Amino acid sequence: MNILSENPFIIARDLVQKLQKEVDMIFIDFHAEATAEKIAMGYYLDGKITALFGTHTHVQTADETILPKGTGYITDIGMTGPKHSVIGMDIEASIKRFETTLPEKYKIATGDAILNAVIFDIDNDNNKVKSIKRINI
Repeated sequence: MNILSENPFIIARDLVQKLQKEVDMIFIDFHAEATAEKIAMGYYLDGKITALFGTHTHVQTADETILPKGTGYITDIGMTGPKHSVIGMDIEASIKRFETTLPEKYKIATGDAILNAVIFDIDNDNNKVKSIKRINI
Protein backbone atom coordinates (compact mmCIF):
# COMPACT_ATOMS: atom_id res chain seq x y z
CA MET A 1 0.00 0.00 0.00
CA ASN A 2 1.34 3.41 -0.97
CA ILE A 3 0.16 5.44 2.00
CA LEU A 4 0.83 8.77 0.24
CA SER A 5 -1.71 8.08 -2.49
CA GLU A 6 -4.41 6.63 -0.28
CA ASN A 7 -7.42 8.42 1.18
CA PRO A 8 -6.40 9.85 4.60
CA PHE A 9 -9.89 9.25 6.03
CA ILE A 10 -9.81 5.53 5.23
CA ILE A 11 -6.22 5.18 6.46
CA ALA A 12 -7.07 7.01 9.72
CA ARG A 13 -10.17 4.86 10.22
CA ASP A 14 -8.21 1.65 9.73
CA LEU A 15 -5.30 2.73 11.94
CA VAL A 16 -7.62 3.90 14.71
CA GLN A 17 -9.55 0.60 14.64
CA LYS A 18 -6.25 -1.27 15.03
CA LEU A 19 -4.88 1.02 17.74
CA GLN A 20 -8.09 0.97 19.82
CA LYS A 21 -7.32 -2.67 20.63
CA GLU A 22 -3.84 -1.80 21.87
CA VAL A 23 -4.01 1.57 23.68
CA ASP A 24 -6.32 3.62 25.88
CA MET A 25 -5.71 7.02 24.27
CA ILE A 26 -5.07 8.07 20.69
CA PHE A 27 -3.76 11.49 19.67
CA ILE A 28 -3.56 12.43 16.01
CA ASP A 29 -1.45 15.19 14.51
CA PHE A 30 -3.13 15.82 11.15
CA HIS A 31 -0.54 17.62 9.03
CA ALA A 32 -2.96 18.91 6.40
CA GLU A 33 -3.24 22.26 4.62
CA ALA A 34 -7.01 22.68 4.33
CA THR A 35 -8.91 23.63 7.49
CA ALA A 36 -12.06 21.93 6.17
CA GLU A 37 -10.18 18.64 5.83
CA LYS A 38 -8.97 18.88 9.44
CA ILE A 39 -12.42 19.77 10.79
CA ALA A 40 -14.04 16.92 8.85
CA MET A 41 -11.42 14.46 10.14
CA GLY A 42 -12.14 15.61 13.69
CA TYR A 43 -15.83 14.84 13.33
CA TYR A 44 -15.07 11.61 11.43
CA LEU A 45 -13.00 10.31 14.36
CA ASP A 46 -15.02 11.95 17.18
CA GLY A 47 -15.46 9.51 20.05
CA LYS A 48 -12.90 7.09 18.60
CA ILE A 49 -9.78 9.08 19.53
CA THR A 50 -8.79 11.25 22.47
CA ALA A 51 -7.72 14.30 20.48
CA LEU A 52 -6.92 15.56 17.01
CA PHE A 53 -4.79 18.62 16.41
CA GLY A 54 -3.80 20.07 13.10
CA THR A 55 -0.40 21.29 12.06
CA HIS A 56 1.20 22.53 8.84
CA THR A 57 -0.04 26.10 8.56
CA HIS A 58 2.05 27.23 11.58
CA VAL A 59 -0.70 29.65 12.66
CA GLN A 60 -2.52 28.84 15.88
CA THR A 61 -6.28 28.82 15.44
CA ALA A 62 -8.79 29.89 18.08
CA ASP A 63 -11.23 27.02 17.51
CA GLU A 64 -10.25 24.62 20.27
CA THR A 65 -13.30 22.57 21.17
CA ILE A 66 -14.52 19.32 22.56
CA LEU A 67 -16.51 17.58 19.85
CA PRO A 68 -19.93 16.05 20.71
CA LYS A 69 -18.54 12.56 21.48
CA GLY A 70 -15.65 13.81 23.63
CA THR A 71 -12.71 14.18 21.26
CA GLY A 72 -10.56 17.26 21.80
CA TYR A 73 -9.92 19.29 18.66
CA ILE A 74 -8.02 22.32 17.32
CA THR A 75 -7.47 23.08 13.64
CA ASP A 76 -3.84 24.19 14.10
CA ILE A 77 -1.67 24.13 17.18
CA GLY A 78 0.60 26.82 15.74
CA MET A 79 4.37 26.95 15.83
CA THR A 80 7.41 27.55 17.96
CA GLY A 81 9.91 29.87 16.36
CA PRO A 82 10.76 33.44 15.43
CA LYS A 83 7.83 35.81 16.01
CA HIS A 84 8.58 38.26 13.18
CA SER A 85 8.77 35.77 10.34
CA VAL A 86 6.87 33.94 7.65
CA ILE A 87 6.15 30.63 9.42
CA GLY A 88 9.61 30.79 10.98
CA MET A 89 11.49 31.88 7.88
CA ASP A 90 13.20 35.18 7.03
CA ILE A 91 10.58 37.68 5.83
CA GLU A 92 12.55 39.17 2.93
CA ALA A 93 13.55 35.77 1.52
CA SER A 94 9.95 34.61 1.78
CA ILE A 95 8.58 37.70 0.02
CA LYS A 96 11.19 37.43 -2.74
CA ARG A 97 10.17 33.82 -3.33
CA PHE A 98 6.51 34.79 -3.72
CA GLU A 99 7.17 37.96 -5.69
CA THR A 100 9.48 36.41 -8.28
CA THR A 101 8.10 32.85 -8.24
CA LEU A 102 11.74 31.76 -8.41
CA PRO A 103 13.34 29.39 -5.93
CA GLU A 104 14.88 31.24 -3.04
CA LYS A 105 16.74 29.52 -0.25
CA TYR A 106 14.73 29.81 2.92
CA LYS A 107 16.61 31.26 5.85
CA ILE A 108 15.47 30.89 9.42
CA ALA A 109 14.43 34.24 10.86
CA THR A 110 16.10 35.63 13.95
CA GLY A 111 14.82 37.53 16.94
CA ASP A 112 12.29 36.96 19.68
CA ALA A 113 10.51 33.62 19.57
CA ILE A 114 6.97 32.52 20.27
CA LEU A 115 5.70 29.23 21.61
CA ASN A 116 2.30 27.87 20.62
CA ALA A 117 0.91 24.75 22.28
CA VAL A 118 -2.27 23.13 23.55
CA ILE A 119 -2.98 21.39 26.83
CA PHE A 120 -5.68 18.73 26.80
CA ASP A 121 -7.05 17.87 30.27
CA ILE A 122 -8.21 14.26 30.03
CA ASP A 123 -10.65 12.34 32.23
CA ASN A 124 -8.77 9.23 33.40
CA ASP A 125 -12.00 7.26 33.75
CA ASN A 126 -13.12 7.47 30.12
CA ASN A 127 -10.09 8.97 28.30
CA LYS A 128 -12.21 11.83 26.97
CA VAL A 129 -11.07 15.45 26.95
CA LYS A 130 -12.48 17.56 29.80
CA SER A 131 -10.96 20.88 28.74
CA ILE A 132 -8.54 22.44 26.29
CA LYS A 133 -6.22 25.37 26.89
CA ARG A 134 -4.31 27.17 24.15
CA ILE A 135 -0.82 28.38 25.03
CA ASN A 136 0.62 31.41 23.22
CA ILE A 137 3.79 32.78 24.79
